[in-house]
Amino acid sequence: MLRDNSLPMALPPGQTPVVSLARAWSLSGAAAVSVGFARFDYALILPAMKADLGLTYAQAGWLNTVNGLGYLLGALLAILGVGWLGNRRLFIGGVILTTAALVANGLTHDFTLLAACRFFAGLGGAGAFICGAVLAGILGGRAIAVFFGGAGLGVAAGGAVLPWLFHASGPSAWPQAWIMTGAVCAALSFLAIQAVGGMAEPSSRRLDASGSWRGCVAIYLAYCVFGLGYIAYMTFMIAWVRQHAQASDWLTLLASATWVVLGVAAMAAPALWRGLLARCRDGRAMSAALLVVVLGAALPLALNGATGILLSALLVGVSVLIVPSAMTHFIKANMPQRAWGSAMAIATSLFAAGQFIGPVACGWLSDYYGSLSVGLAASAIVLLLAAVLAAWQKALH
Repeated sequence: MLRDNSLPMALPPGQTPVVSLARAWSLSGAAAVSVGFARFDYALILPAMKADLGLTYAQAGWLNTVNGLGYLLGALLAILGVGWLGNRRLFIGGVILTTAALVANGLTHDFTLLAACRFFAGLGGAGAFICGAVLAGILGGRAIAVFFGGAGLGVAAGGAVLPWLFHASGPSAWPQAWIMTGAVCAALSFLAIQAVGGMAEPSSRRLDASGSWRGCVAIYLAYCVFGLGYIAYMTFMIAWVRQHAQASDWLTLLASATWVVLGVAAMAAPALWRGLLARCRDGRAMSAALLVVVLGAALPLALNGATGILLSALLVGVSVLIVPSAMTHFIKANMPQRAWGSAMAIATSLFAAGQFIGPVACGWLSDYYGSLSVGLAASAIVLLLAAVLAAWQKALH
């Protein structure tokens, strides 16, 4: 029988499977905060901010690019900080900073201050996501899958509420959207912080990155290129839906359904991919997930109408969060436990570097050609390159 080499074979002392799974669900609130609400749900609020503030696509992309810059700096700080502060402290500080930044987004109309809020949301989100993934690894069982699935919860919740808020109150309601989002994140952050209480540190106090990069160039590069490609889709997809919806009366329903489908698919994805992730110690699992993301990103460009949009959301949702999950499984399957924290931070730094470039590049292309379709097509091509790179990665000896 195959076993998942990336997970601990036993639960932590004193933990039953039920208690461990309950902790994992509480911990997954951090993924909902740092990825689902802080990063992905920006796409739902972006059209209202663009209309109310008169932003260009490049400016709108910059607000997500500066979020990626904060994420990059947060990942770099985690490389150094995990050795001295430990994963738990970085995790707690990360979820608190991200939640505070989301609330602050709703308290200003100044573009520079909004960019600062997005930056700090990314800075905190890196610590919450990187260290949360590492902490989930010591809970055993399905904890890693549950943790990454939490991001889908944030996406689905945002899709179920935010489009209807703008339908009822208009674009000027975007500050209320950020404040509501921050309030929900405060509750999720409290549960996540409670979940890590008393949890042992998985990484050594002495930073050990000796095995964090050798032989991993292909998968690290693929992860960087993935960050460049996927974020353009997640930033501008709702804006693209609003441009191309054939029936404006159904626009709110279609935008809401698109994000709900994407979020629910993301929550279901770990169960669908678990077998492949357990079998693969190389880059094949990441490559397969990336190919599904490519298909989903390209589908609405080839198939017009609501059918293409919803199928696109389904395919992207069922695969996009499997890519970071595959990266985590690769690290846990191929590296000693003392190197998990630093390896995840290095991988996330490269991912964040790509994520820093993606939104503003897509926005610039869309402004230059006068169509979001050009930027989305470019992101699909970039994602295909990432899939090829991941397929080259071999298991470490």
